[in-house]
Amino acid sequence: MVVGGVVITVSPADKREVELALIKLMGVQVYGSDEEGNIIATITSEDEATMNTVIENINVLAPVTRVHMAYLNNDTVDDNFM
Repeated sequence: MVVGGVVITVSPADKREVELALIKLMGVQVYGSDEEGNIIATITSEDEATMNTVIENINVLAPVTRVHMAYLNNDTVDDNFM
């Protein structure tokens, strides 16, 4: 499983619209936001490829200006490691 924390930057006027769109995305949980338009969320997925797809889906939301990765925890086993 892969879990990432992100900060999603939007225009303050569009914050509520984006929060509503985010909660509809699979694996996304919104924790809060500030008055400047920064939304704090986590993304949980089975693998990094799926995580990247979710981030791309967030990036294409019109009001989103940037998705910042705050942390990434990957506890999946890589068969090619060592």
